[in-house]
Amino acid sequence: MNEVFDIKRLGKLMQYEVINYIPHYFKSLLIFASVIAAVWILSLTIEEPIMPGGRDELVKVLFVLAITLSPFIVYKDMNNRKKGYIYAMIPASTLEKLLSMIVLCVVIVPLLAYAVLTATDLLLWLLSKVGIGTFLHMEFYNPFTSIKIVDDEYLLPHIYPVFDSIIYFVNLVAYTIMFNTIFRKNKVFKTILFNISMTFAFVILTAVIVNITTPEFWENLLSPFVEWLDEKTDVELFGYVMTTVRCLTVLMSMAFLYITYFRIKKVNY
Repeated sequence: MNEVFDIKRLGKLMQYEVINYIPHYFKSLLIFASVIAAVWILSLTIEEPIMPGGRDELVKVLFVLAITLSPFIVYKDMNNRKKGYIYAMIPASTLEKLLSMIVLCVVIVPLLAYAVLTATDLLLWLLSKVGIGTFLHMEFYNPFTSIKIVDDEYLLPHIYPVFDSIIYFVNLVAYTIMFNTIFRKNKVFKTILFNISMTFAFVILTAVIVNITTPEFWENLLSPFVEWLDEKTDVELFGYVMTTVRCLTVLMSMAFLYITYFRIKKVNY
């Protein structure tokens, strides 16, 4: 019997996690849905829009939050010192647990979140149509909308918007999955605190480097790169930048998932 990966064992693991973990996440989704309802109720008494981008922007923000926080909700007890042993005793390999975690957080959770938030939005729209309010109007939002950069001379379409949205989305989920396995308690707070600390550290490090170097140093260092840039058109530069960003995003996602794999394998109770 293969102790690393078995498709039937993975299927049973996913079935177990869907039955035992997803209902708890569904309850959390009701909180996000209630925010939409609360904003709608407030809109009946406030003339100004609650969100600058309108109702569809609110749903998008809640959709992203529901997915970003999902690992902390679905797998909150996986490394808990008192409750984590249940997850550790599941008859599945580390790879299978990681794959199941990815499928749940990248596929099942987003579909469920999209369905619940859209259903809530639709219900309130139907209520508004029968005279309860006029704030809502049906606009099906698309998280994969193409982004465009416009300047005086060029209209540069965001190449492969669906592909880009997917890799950025997977990267975000892989990032939060990793922190869920690193921290045991107060996971969301510690994750936010870590990111703030890293931002401050980066700013301070950048300031130190700038102060200890001279403009001539950077001019000599970057001159070949600047000459190369001058030879490229804006469209070509945009393509190079986006390709670099995509590659870095994929590499970061792989690093996050590797750390998650290591944490699942080495977690102690």
